[in-house]
Amino acid sequence: METAPITLIRPQFLFGNVRAFAQRKSRLLVAISMLAMLGILAACGGNEFTGVSRVGRSLEIYAPKPVLVEKVAFLDGEGRHRLLRPIASNRQLAVVNVTIVNRTSTIIPLLVDPSAAELGDRRTRRVEAVDIFEVAAIIDEADPEEGNFVPFLWGQVELERNTQVGGWMVFDVPKGLNLQTLWWNEVDDIVADYYSYYQ
Repeated sequence: METAPITLIRPQFLFGNVRAFAQRKSRLLVAISMLAMLGILAACGGNEFTGVSRVGRSLEIYAPKPVLVEKVAFLDGEGRHRLLRPIASNRQLAVVNVTIVNRTSTIIPLLVDPSAAELGDRRTRRVEAVDIFEVAAIIDEADPEEGNFVPFLWGQVELERNTQVGGWMVFDVPKGLNLQTLWWNEVDDIVADYYSYYQ
């Protein structure tokens, strides 16, 4: 029976390869880590909140800046196509995606109606929310922009502790009105300024 020949490996050759492999591995790990960090930074930067957030006694409110639109089209609960336009040519629709959070009370009953929120300017005028289900016209076929601003934050809501409710609210505002403040008047009185009046 023959035995396998004994081969001698020179130590410097072996350790040289190990060092080269370790250096390549560490460079690869650094590159992967940097790519992961760049991905995280890009993802976090893309979701930056650019609205207002305020805390009241019982509720918190989060609302990005109002969006000005020519119309709001939606499908109601009975399957009818609805369309809302400003009530006059010197007015426009402002929509705000409002989120209300309850972190303190066991349960908070909310009634989101026209007086629940107002939008405007502290110095001049504020406008109540529109009851979109009352005012929007019924149309025969779907508008191309139907569903762009749904769901709506409207009606009665039972908000339990550590839960939130959110949706779009619509305001029919005069053209030229500075939309710098959102007032929340239901359960809590919260004033959320998009603009600093003290600058």
